[in-house]
Amino acid sequence: MRPHLSLTTNVLILVTLPLLIQLVLLASLASLQSQAEQALRVSTHSKKISDAINRITGDVFDLLTTYGNETSLEMISLDDESVQKTIKKVRHDYDNLKQLTSGKQEITKAVVDSEIATEKAFTVLKDLKRSFLQTGGEGRDARKPVWKNLREVLKGILFQELLSIGDEQKRLSDKAPEEQAVYRERAQQVMLGIGLVDLALGLGLALYLTKGITSRLKKVSDNTLRLASGVPLHPVLRGNDEIARLDQVFHKMAGELRESSRKERAIVDNARDFICTIDAQGRFIAANQAAEVLLGMSPEDLQGKHFIDLVVGSDTSKALDYLEKLKSQEISTPLEIEMKARSGAIVETLWSAHWSDEENSVFCVIHDMTDMRRAEKLRQEVMAMITHDLRTPLATINNVLDFFDNGTAGTFDEKGRRYIVMARRNADRMVNLINDLLDIEKIKSGMMQLEIDSYALSRSFSNCEILSAPLAEEGGVKLIFAPTDLMVEADEERLGRVLSNLVANAIKYSPKGKAVQVTGQKQKNSIMIRVQDQGPGIPAEMLDSVFDRFQQVGGPAKTKGGSGLGLTICKAIVEMHGGKIWVESAQGQGSTFIFTLPVTLQ
Repeated sequence: MRPHLSLTTNVLILVTLPLLIQLVLLASLASLQSQAEQALRVSTHSKKISDAINRITGDVFDLLTTYGNETSLEMISLDDESVQKTIKKVRHDYDNLKQLTSGKQEITKAVVDSEIATEKAFTVLKDLKRSFLQTGGEGRDARKPVWKNLREVLKGILFQELLSIGDEQKRLSDKAPEEQAVYRERAQQVMLGIGLVDLALGLGLALYLTKGITSRLKKVSDNTLRLASGVPLHPVLRGNDEIARLDQVFHKMAGELRESSRKERAIVDNARDFICTIDAQGRFIAANQAAEVLLGMSPEDLQGKHFIDLVVGSDTSKALDYLEKLKSQEISTPLEIEMKARSGAIVETLWSAHWSDEENSVFCVIHDMTDMRRAEKLRQEVMAMITHDLRTPLATINNVLDFFDNGTAGTFDEKGRRYIVMARRNADRMVNLINDLLDIEKIKSGMMQLEIDSYALSRSFSNCEILSAPLAEEGGVKLIFAPTDLMVEADEERLGRVLSNLVANAIKYSPKGKAVQVTGQKQKNSIMIRVQDQGPGIPAEMLDSVFDRFQQVGGPAKTKGGSGLGLTICKAIVEMHGGKIWVESAQGQGSTFIFTLPVTLQ
């Protein structure tokens, strides 16, 4: 079993080997190119040598033609400019030829010998000319051996080693195109051969490497289809390459998905809420066992049944409209409708639904609200009882206490009067508690209406100061209401209730001799009102819960009573006005209750 290399290694092999072959090709081509260039250089050099020898030969022939007989001695002077130019040219060509043949000892020696012979010929010519001038043209026979020697010298120059060297160099120069053609042919053969090898090796490597990769990827891909179809997966691939690790992770994920699906199924099957799926036509296509408890129907009975058949007639249009809005994503809030159970009983339900475009269906969680509605009805009955059956007796008790207090029913000693004050205080506390409970219910049910008006904030400050003065005097606390000329848009009675509650709360928690300060300040788009005391402060862990129902901060004020609903009512009234309320406090440094009221921009 061949080892499974990583994808990175496979790619490197697939890329590297062809590159190495191409490098061999380039090296071979470079070598052939170098040989071809060398042959070209040799050819060029040989041609230069051959041309130089030809020029020397031509110049020597010119001299032979010029000084070839006695007549030439009479007609031409050796000091003639053209003769001197020819001699100078011959000498220059010899210098050039020696440079071209440097490094070639044999050729250089032949060139030097030829140069010496040429200089000797020039000397002989001068001697002939000088003899001709001295004898006045006589002595021709005496000069014949000299002429013969000159011809022998010139013949040695032209027809011996130098001419053979020129012929050899010309042959080398003429041979260069043939060598170039050979090198080009070899280069083509090398490129074709190595190209075919590169192609064959690349295809072979690609087939070899990709065969293992594609077969393993095919198994991974097939596993996705098997997972979607609920069919067992292929065995986990062995190895430590990327594909094997991917398959191992996929198997792990599949196991976790199966476990998650099993848990989800268990949750759905055992949920107390009715969970179901409804298709685009409004028919049930899936349901959990809670349907039997809620409607007295099994999930099998609901299959294919239209949900509207289970809705009470008066809520039919509301249910259909809700379904259409879900499809168009126009609504996501729950729906309260009444449904009919198999027994004929009416079940009050709360629908939380979500439309899925992919599944083309609605997923619903239907909660049984029947017991909650009954509890709500019972609570309303209790509140009605509190309103009627408690407030009326408390009013009677207050009237009796008034009789005792003004002396109509007789006089009491000091102890009796203390009991009367205590009874009145507790009766007032009960009345306040009942009023707070009723206000909370009004706010919760939306029955409390605000009468918004624009008026001076100083008026609310003045009324609150008058109402809170007795409690402040009893607690030995000083009240400081900062002067203000701000105008507010609010329900004056409700705003006065908020201020009175906050100030009364501050007085209860302020030590004797301390002050409660109330200020108003204009913000950008609101008016901020602050009620600050110098009490013990509120623990940090209670800052977020002081506005909840029946929450009281422990401390010396707890014995002074209170319904535990004052701050809850303050928060509700402020939010009805569109404002916010919060508290800032640190233990031992007092507390500041702050609320805002929005300002209408003109």
